[in-house]
Amino acid sequence: MRSIAAQALALIFLCTWLPCGKALAADYPDRPVHWVVPYPPGGTTDVIARNVAQAITQAAGWTIVIDNRAGAGGQVAMSAVAKGTPDGSTLLVSDASLATAPSLYKQLSFDPVKDLQAVALFATVPHIVVVNPSVPANSLGELVALTKQTPGKLNFGSGGVGSPLHLAGEALRMETSIAWTHIPHRGANPAMVAAIANEVQIATPSLPAALSLVESGKLRALAVMSTTRLASLPNVPTVAQLGYPNATAVGWIGLHAQSGTPQTVLRMIEVVASKALRTPELRERLAAQGADVASSAGDAYAKLVADEAARWGKIVHAAGIEPQ
Repeated sequence: MRSIAAQALALIFLCTWLPCGKALAADYPDRPVHWVVPYPPGGTTDVIARNVAQAITQAAGWTIVIDNRAGAGGQVAMSAVAKGTPDGSTLLVSDASLATAPSLYKQLSFDPVKDLQAVALFATVPHIVVVNPSVPANSLGELVALTKQTPGKLNFGSGGVGSPLHLAGEALRMETSIAWTHIPHRGANPAMVAAIANEVQIATPSLPAALSLVESGKLRALAVMSTTRLASLPNVPTVAQLGYPNATAVGWIGLHAQSGTPQTVLRMIEVVASKALRTPELRERLAAQGADVASSAGDAYAKLVADEAARWGKIVHAAGIEPQ
């Protein structure tokens, strides 16, 4: 239970941003709030969630517990939240896996649309195209030409079949007709280790997972998969600038709650998160990690997820992807 001082701090904070007539939500949270992350600690989604949680704790005095529940392409975490009590005490740290699950898995123990409700978007994270420095290609065009000259000889590394890295790579492969051999790994970090070791030569990781490796010369960036160039990699062109506009891939991280969670609670979470995301300290930390703050309310976030589900569903079907 929170102390009287902590409750008073939360009430003052919320009355700054919400009409005090809605202060009944000030009883929330009356216990630690669990944010369920669908991956092991240390990955992009986990790191961003921890930074936002810390900022919210500092701003509003909430106790947020990060609960890592990896497995089954995010289904373990999604199912745990979807089947929980709709009181805001357990929330899903949601990302692209929520949008791709319906097309990747024929049978889910929950309905992502009916059982989960978008609360707030935190950040976006563009993917980039990288190669091992030994690959004789200094541009995406040269890489496309090289793979066509030696089809299937270069290995593409992903974080697993159906993972965001895999799907980003499929978007690139389908747009460029690159012929490679897909080598799935158990997560993004092992895929990056394999790329550094030249066990795979190509990868399409999120920027936070690869930025330091590119800056240190361990990997070479050939293109960014966002719609605009990145401040952190100003000399690296976008896939659209190189003639492949359909190869864009931008990840995102936010929060979902169980459907039926009281609107006052959802609104409180949204407002507190939005306030935290406007603090210079958090924005600087996320930027340093390669993420862009993209604060959005529930309705806008829900539309983003729906649009992404439609897009990636077509790619999963066209590529014939079936999780192992």
